[in-house]
Amino acid sequence: MTTIYTTDAMGVFAGALDVDPYAAMPPRSTLTPPPAVVGEQVARLTAGAWEVLPAYPAPPAPDLAALKSAKNAEINAARLAANFSTFTHSGKTFACDQLSRSDIDGTNGFVGLYGTMPPGWPGGWKAVDNTYTPIATVADWKAFYASLFAAGNANFAHSQALKAALNNATTAEQVAAIHWGVQP
Repeated sequence: MTTIYTTDAMGVFAGALDVDPYAAMPPRSTLTPPPAVVGEQVARLTAGAWEVLPAYPAPPAPDLAALKSAKNAEINAARLAANFSTFTHSGKTFACDQLSRSDIDGTNGFVGLYGTMPPGWPGGWKAVDNTYTPIATVADWKAFYASLFAAGNANFAHSQALKAALNNATTAEQVAAIHWGVQP
């Protein structure tokens, strides 16, 4: 058996292992034993050589710009998901997934072009609870579509408030605390 000495991700001595002498060396290990340490001291392997530090090293500071960039992408993804989930109109919840949104936008395009409901219009829209909400007139349709728009506009405003908080964040903890479901 051969003794190897392993380190953690910071390069600090983590322990000794007895392994088969023909086994491949695991990552973050060496055949050279660490120096003796006392008290709070630790041995750290740096560029193949051991050094003694007075205490366990502080982890490197997180890259705040990278954290902010990732959080910005997370906010954008959350807004997109919210825009393609549901919206409320007349006390009912309506689906706004990609297929539903296509149908709503197609109907809205027809109403916008011709100023009337499409031929064969069923007279309402189905809510997620499988009930129908009457939409008999162009004015009814405009109110329905305005509810969809208001939900999207609210999602946009919320994303902008989160991005303002993100812009003002100065620590990794502040960035991590920003979430779609939390008001800034």
